[in-house]
Amino acid sequence: MIEAAIFDWGGVLMRTVDPLPRMAWERRLGLPLNGLSELFFGNPAWYQAMTRPISLDEVWDAAAGHLTLSSADRAVLSRDFWAGDRLDHDLVALIRGLKQRGVCTALLSNHAAALQDLLAELDVDGLFDVQVISAFEGLVKPEPEIFQRALERLGVAPGDAVFVDDWQAHVDAARGLGIASVRFRGLRPLQRELAGLGLPVVPPPLEAVPGIRAVIFDWGGVLSPLVFFENTAAWEMRLGLVPGVLNQTLWGRAWKQLEAGTLTAEEYDAHVGQNLGLRDRAAVQQFYREYYADEYVDERVLAAVRSLRGRYRVALLTNAFPDHAQMVAQRYGLDVYETFDVYVNSSEVKLAKPDPAIYHLTLEKLGVAPEEAVFVDDMVRNTDSAGRLGLHTLVFTDVETGLADLAATLGHALA
Repeated sequence: MIEAAIFDWGGVLMRTVDPLPRMAWERRLGLPLNGLSELFFGNPAWYQAMTRPISLDEVWDAAAGHLTLSSADRAVLSRDFWAGDRLDHDLVALIRGLKQRGVCTALLSNHAAALQDLLAELDVDGLFDVQVISAFEGLVKPEPEIFQRALERLGVAPGDAVFVDDWQAHVDAARGLGIASVRFRGLRPLQRELAGLGLPVVPPPLEAVPGIRAVIFDWGGVLSPLVFFENTAAWEMRLGLVPGVLNQTLWGRAWKQLEAGTLTAEEYDAHVGQNLGLRDRAAVQQFYREYYADEYVDERVLAAVRSLRGRYRVALLTNAFPDHAQMVAQRYGLDVYETFDVYVNSSEVKLAKPDPAIYHLTLEKLGVAPEEAVFVDDMVRNTDSAGRLGLHTLVFTDVETGLADLAATLGHALA
């Protein structure tokens, strides 16, 4: 029986819903997309801030030290960096409800000491019976001891707790200790997961939204399941890589530049080859064929798309590589231009989710207003950004649930 619920902070309770403040500074400073986050969170000073109680000013001194900024500009930058973050008040209400029903609650966060003051400022410091903030512990997730400290302070055994985090590595680490663990993928999926564990959480029924004229689908994680991630560990062993290197190579900065149209496919392949120790581009292409060999298009989702055509305007909006449409046609025999009314590939339009501009572009091509569209994506950061613009959003976690939620939102069966 679950007696305690442990929650992460960043990416769960507090999320970057509006990417524009950081993007504006990236343009001003000549940084690539997500470059500002990498500059801050990738700096060794951030790790120091997460493991000992130093001020965020020290992190900014190190992160922005090589930038040509006045002290006044740096102060504005440090303010704007967090300006797009929003507290999920619905999730706060869920946690309060658990606490009122006798479930112990804890915060377990890799964060700087400043988080303690922020909790008080937001009036949520009383939300948790226990706070375990890495800066005061000298430990960070996924180190086992920091989970054990949270359990000890809660006074519960691993099997009597549930842990919620947005990082799969943290979820896996907690699960390895015997803690029921949930990867955060939005409020509604979390409600279902917690209810399934026997906690007093009742997901409210979805109601049909009137006036919907368009449905926008993502590709990877929606139409095409991301099954290749299951083979990542085996491929790292096969290639002699340190755990984490493969995902960082394929989906780190170079991928974000590729999908934003600022890096060519040739440059991306060279990056992959260099990091994976592959001798030439032919070897890289062979690696892609083997690594992505299990990819497929889910016929149930495709059937739903086809059933909606005519009744609604239907779009495919994907953060993808150049020639994605050609690959889909060659590999699956699927013509995206015939299957969808609108096809938007980030690398072609040089905009990538969660940039609000790509949603505006898609809506313009569809000829609908934000409130007339439903957006289906597997990533919370994308649905958060789209939802802020007024689109109705669904986080797609699995086919059966995702299609059922879409049918409920539209108010009719899909086929």
